[in-house]
Amino acid sequence: MEDLKKGEFDEKVFKTFSEHKYDGYGEIKRIFTNALETIVIMTLFTMLSLIFRKIGFHESNVIIVFILGVLFVARNTEGYVYGILAAIIGVLAFNYFFTIPYYSFLVYRSDYPVTFVVMLIAAIITSTLTSRVKTQVKISFVRENRMRILYKINNLLLTGKDKRQVVESCGNNLIDMFNRTIMIAIVDNKNVLQKPNIYLFNDKYNKNIFEAGIEVEGAQRCFKTGKSVGIEAEIPIDSVGYYHPITGQNKILGVIGIACFEKNALSENEKILLQSVSTQMALAIEREDLYEKKRQINVEKDRERLRGNLLRSISHDLRTPLAGILGSVSTISDNYDVLDNDTKKELIQNIYEDTSWLVHSVENILSMTRLDEGRLEIKKDVEIVEEIISESISKVTKFSGKHNIKTDLPEKMIILFVDGLLIEQVLINLIDNAIKYTQSDSIIEIKVTQKEENVLFEVSDNGKGIPKEDIEYIFDRFYTKTNGISLKKRGIGLGLAICKSIIEAHNGYMEAFNNSAGGATFKFSLPIIRSDGNEYKAFDLNS
Repeated sequence: MEDLKKGEFDEKVFKTFSEHKYDGYGEIKRIFTNALETIVIMTLFTMLSLIFRKIGFHESNVIIVFILGVLFVARNTEGYVYGILAAIIGVLAFNYFFTIPYYSFLVYRSDYPVTFVVMLIAAIITSTLTSRVKTQVKISFVRENRMRILYKINNLLLTGKDKRQVVESCGNNLIDMFNRTIMIAIVDNKNVLQKPNIYLFNDKYNKNIFEAGIEVEGAQRCFKTGKSVGIEAEIPIDSVGYYHPITGQNKILGVIGIACFEKNALSENEKILLQSVSTQMALAIEREDLYEKKRQINVEKDRERLRGNLLRSISHDLRTPLAGILGSVSTISDNYDVLDNDTKKELIQNIYEDTSWLVHSVENILSMTRLDEGRLEIKKDVEIVEEIISESISKVTKFSGKHNIKTDLPEKMIILFVDGLLIEQVLINLIDNAIKYTQSDSIIEIKVTQKEENVLFEVSDNGKGIPKEDIEYIFDRFYTKTNGISLKKRGIGLGLAICKSIIEAHNGYMEAFNNSAGGATFKFSLPIIRSDGNEYKAFDLNS
């Protein structure tokens, strides 16, 4: 908000109230309409009374007709004044048309003045009671409407998903409750009052009344003191707004501002309603704050757990291959001249295998940290399925030992729009997993099929399979089972979790199950979306 100089603000207020003065013309029009309606109704009932006199009705019946006219006036006009005016018109008309001498305001009989007074009192009482009933009906309607809106606000606040929705729900419903322009400003995470949201009752008046310097000052004083500020408030100032704090348990959460230049100051009943709404709003905001804090705590817990698991994995699971590398290098260095070539070649091969495993493990660790931080980039490009599989196999065959890796690919060439390196990482992890948990002479088969709008990849082995108690946890982070295999081949439990995350990032799915003939199968899918214009997404080259 920008501060305005005093002269500018005075000019602004003068303009605002000039427009309001124009609304006073509407009030004059309303008074004139009600007065004219009163005269017309009483004229009609006077004519009706004259007809009754011509027919031969007694004067007492004529009095009842005039009282009935007063009731009609009280029913169709606003306020007590018009009923009293109708009563006076009725008495004067009765005196002029129905008392001797006719067509004059003179009184011939001595009892007529008493009749006039009684008639006037009866008419006034009747009019007053009718107007009071109308007023009570209007009050009841307003109260019912406000209670309905209050109930609606309460329900909306209970189901609100965030602070923005809380503010929107309150702002839009406060307009209906007070029929005034509403301002709501809440604090940010740094406990600073944010830019307010304005909810206009109508477009007749200046939309920026809350931007005036004195209005900004009023909102800030309300926020700092926790007291109402403005017209007939705890802290009165010469503003056109009434500002009420949104008070939480430990601090002020925001400010509600209500424009008062349209309908003057708030009534005590309206202030009570505003207090109720602000209390509900405070509860909703604090609930959202608690939810956000809980979410952040859970995220931080997961991060701390990840860090702890990574440290344990690095210190424990990576120690074995490092010790192997150190031992092999030390043996070669200390006994280089006495070692034969075959022994040297074997030791170097061991170093290579352990180093490859370390590189593979570090890549998995880095990928998982990128996933957790939302920094894993999916760089999709046109990739041939056969080349992805071939490249993946070539990277694992060097340390696959005597495992027999077979492929079953479709005759037609299939091209996908994916991140080739990430899909390779998935296949490498799955093949490496099969190597670690099967015997050295086991068969590992990679099968690719196309089914409807998906390309299915299957990595199967003929080992012992996955224990039933482990299947539902197989894709969890840091979940490992040696299953009788040497600890040297134990992983750090990230490979399968990373695989599933990568596939899901490509809008696919992954599952694991045991084969009926023995062994286990890991299956994942990648969607096929055919070419759309010049944009290649995924397609079958031979289709």
